[in-house]
Parts: sequence; C-alpha cells; structure tokens
Amino acid sequence: MSLRIIVPHRGLAVAKTRLAQVLDDADRQALALRLLERVLGVAHAACSDVVVISPSAALGEVVAGAGATLVVQRGMGLNAGLDQARDAARADSIQGLAILHGDLPNLTSADVEALLQPIEDGAGLAIAPDRAGAGTNGLALRPIDAIPFRFGLGSFAAHREEAQRAGLPLAVVERPGLAFDLDTPADLARWIELGDAA
Repeated sequence: MSLRIIVPHRGLAVAKTRLAQVLDDADRQALALRLLERVLGVAHAACSDVVVISPSAALGEVVAGAGATLVVQRGMGLNAGLDQARDAARADSIQGLAILHGDLPNLTSADVEALLQPIEDGAGLAIAPDRAGAGTNGLALRPIDAIPFRFGLGSFAAHREEAQRAGLPLAVVERPGLAFDLDTPADLARWIELGDAA
C-alpha cells in the first residue's frame, strides 16, 4: 500500500496562541517548532512520505530538514487545507492517508503504527481521539476519499458518524501519545510536570 502522512500546521508565528498568556512570542514559537519537529521525526520513522500542509511558506526549511515535503495551503481553514493535500495525494495515486496534528509532544513510533495498522490490509478508518474524547488528534483512512474531513468542534463524533455512514470498518485508537495535545496553559503545566506520562 502506498501511504502518506499529512501534518497540518498553521505556521510558527500564529501557532499556540492560547499559550500567549504564559509564554512570550519567542518561547511560544520555539515550543511550536519543538513540537512540530518531534511529530515530523516520529512520522518520518513510520513512513517515508510525510507532507506538511500549511499557509506558511516559512516552514520550508524546517520541513525539509525533517525529511518531509511542504505544500503551501492556498485557502484558509484546516479542512480546506487537508482537502488540498488529499487532492495532491490522489494525483500521486496514494492509497492510504493518515493525518497527525503537529502538537503531540509524547507521540511515539508505536502510536503511529497503532493508527496505521487498521488500514494496512484493506479499506477502513482509524480515529485517535484527544483526552477529552471530543477532538480528533489522528485519523487514518483507506481509500483516501473514504470520508470528508470534519476537523473542528466535536470532530471525533463527526468522524465516527462519517465512518458509519460510509459503512467502513472503524477502529478507535486510544493511546496516551496520540491523546495528549498541547494547546492550553493547563496542558503545558501538565506536560512540564509529567512529561511522557502526561
């Protein structure tokens, strides 16, 4: 199976704005860079074809340094960017796609393998929810047009409903490294305190 991992990213300058109350701009951007590099490194270890979709062309050097490819997003919005990246994957005859957010500080190769395993042998979907069980931190799908992207508020339930509508096998992948995303000051405090155990 030809597989591609897509990592959407807003760009370092506008990343992690919810941490602005506890981190200055330089520290916030440095943290966003550290998180992105971690996710790209883990993703690349699992799959040689990793694409970052972002409206920020300034990510080019960082992305290339991680062995990934940057696709500059034309429009606005996460789902629109992922649709653009999916169109490119379709043009490249990619059979399976995985989406990983770029702010998963404890992501491991085993986490990525667990997300990909349900689609290795045939059609299906895998969804990795966030800690609250509301958002989607990871998504794997085969075929790549299996469902529309429904990232945003309540995306875990929305993606699960789309999978049921499509009649495809669905796996819910609950792993700490996929569930913990670093968005808020509380998340940052938890990560500093607990590290990989967060």
